[in-house]
Amino acid sequence: MLPLVYAVSAAPLFLPGELRVIVQPATDDAAEVYYEPVSPVLLRSYEDIESFNQAQLLAEQRAEANPYDLAPPYIAHGGRYRLVAPYVTARGRALAAPVLSGTYWSEGQQVRYDIVPEVRRVTNSQAALKQLFEDRLGLREEPSALGAGIDAETNRIVLETNSFDQALRRRLAERYGGLVAVRWDPSQEPMVLR
Repeated sequence: MLPLVYAVSAAPLFLPGELRVIVQPATDDAAEVYYEPVSPVLLRSYEDIESFNQAQLLAEQRAEANPYDLAPPYIAHGGRYRLVAPYVTARGRALAAPVLSGTYWSEGQQVRYDIVPEVRRVTNSQAALKQLFEDRLGLREEPSALGAGIDAETNRIVLETNSFDQALRRRLAERYGGLVAVRWDPSQEPMVLR
């Protein structure tokens, strides 16, 4: 009941075509908090996705080779599959736009694919996200942190937690600006190694 009361009182924003609810939007002095009841990846059939998986590998190689111009690519699962190739600079736009082509084997047959990426301007580069993730000492020190990782779709490092407070939002914004968001799931339990 408490999460429902909180969500209603915080005026959440439901994003069309996505299963993400922004519980508290980012401000100049506080990080965004969102809730994702179910990952959209889990609701899709994997039929016809292999071409996009292969193209994503090529797009990831582009991002690794040009980390200041590009951001991590991802497969958009809302509606029909699309490979999104985010860019940060004008040079990055030119690098992200070319068709991704190749072949792979499926059931004994060679399959050819040509995927035209959907280019999208973003704020955070591959280099900035990777650097923060590798040096995430401050994120590890957060007592409510259950995990953290690079989320290509939100173009941020996402700190996972089952509880948060406004002080956490302010600390993250002060330390990392728009590089970090909070994925809040009140039902998530800490991992226990046995």
